[in-house]
Amino acid sequence: MTPPLVKLKVPGTTKEASRVRYELSNPKLLIAGIALTLAAVASVEFLPARTLELTAPGLANGPYLNTSDGNQANAAVKWVNVKDKHLRCHYATAAANYLGCGLTYVLNGADPSLGRDLSGFDTMELDLAYKGPSAFVRVALRNFDPRFSKAEDNNSSRFHSINLRPRDIQRPVELELSELTVPEWWVGQYNLAREYNRPGFENVTALSIDLPVVQAGEEHELQLRRVTLKGHWVKRDKVYLGILCAWMFGALLMVLNGWAQLRRSHLRQQREIDALTARTRQLRVEQEKLRRLATIDELTGVLNRRGLEQSLEDFEDSARGMTLVTLDIDHFKHINDRHGHDCGDEVLRRVAAVVAANLRASDVFGRWGGEEFLIAGQGTRLREATRLAQKLCDRIEESEITVSGHRIAVTASFGVALAPPGGSTADALKRADEALYRAKEAGRNRVEMDKTLEGTPTTI
Repeated sequence: MTPPLVKLKVPGTTKEASRVRYELSNPKLLIAGIALTLAAVASVEFLPARTLELTAPGLANGPYLNTSDGNQANAAVKWVNVKDKHLRCHYATAAANYLGCGLTYVLNGADPSLGRDLSGFDTMELDLAYKGPSAFVRVALRNFDPRFSKAEDNNSSRFHSINLRPRDIQRPVELELSELTVPEWWVGQYNLAREYNRPGFENVTALSIDLPVVQAGEEHELQLRRVTLKGHWVKRDKVYLGILCAWMFGALLMVLNGWAQLRRSHLRQQREIDALTARTRQLRVEQEKLRRLATIDELTGVLNRRGLEQSLEDFEDSARGMTLVTLDIDHFKHINDRHGHDCGDEVLRRVAAVVAANLRASDVFGRWGGEEFLIAGQGTRLREATRLAQKLCDRIEESEITVSGHRIAVTASFGVALAPPGGSTADALKRADEALYRAKEAGRNRVEMDKTLEGTPTTI
């Protein structure tokens, strides 16, 4: 009979470690953070858009007709119905270089340098109708920039425009404000530094809907029904940046708090351990003897070779046969050489934990020696044991093993063999090892099955 294993328990250590682990991964805080994140994302993606209808009464001055000479009484450009913002243009002769045809809303008040900040909007919804031979209808915004714009020169406000084809506006169209660009003619006319030619809508003073080119003798009709700006109440990029910063700040607080608690716990445990050192000295020799006789592997916490041999003897006595699966960690020597033996020990512990978590309650699992492990199961279903080995092979490959901040890729090779009722366990172990060797020869990270008894009724 194997003598019982003597364990030394440091008072308060297990309880303290559990408390620290709980505080480091408090599910309530995590759930609250996720809920707040979802609420912030929902506020951006699903709340009604912020809207501004520029053609609404009282919001802007106008509309004013665009004519060749600025004369609102110009007979060539006149209202068909001013209430419906419906105008007609017909120049009998080209009396000027510029034949204006369109309308303008003025967004500034008494101070011509103060317009409306439209930078918080993303899109513009246009509902307008056009009849005539023009190839394009132009939509334009002017933005007053105090760095170069002058109140006495309306054209000095930066011009942004987009030309729409008549077929584009047969129904209401939604434009991204980013589609409005600064045209080359304006850039060339004012010859400003490059940074002044970048689009900007933080101080818009006018909105124009007109025809970029009008020829004498042509007749055009234009009707503007509605111009609506749409955008988010809070910029999407700012919300997501805020979410990211909040999570990073929360993670930092958790790390600092966890470090402080672990340090306090460590100091407390160290004092307790020091107090017990004198009491444990006389037990060490006896404890080492008991540990060598014990059936548990000290490093991994699973059965050691002695424990496995006892379990195999029990399976043999039951006369039901057994399946044996041997597994060996691939390139384990390379892991030890590159990362050190402490890292190798951690890999052994993690692999043992992954395997143990995916076994059946009736399976026996232990460390056979070095980086080799053995799984034994009662019964003679060889293919079922092979599927289990493949599952374990995949789980080990997918496992996250990080030691001292280094991510270590770990795989294992497997050999599967059958010990039929009354058969030799030693012979089955040999055949499982041969299958394991074939798996390594075939490239590792795979499962090989001993086919000596394959096809018999007991292997199905």
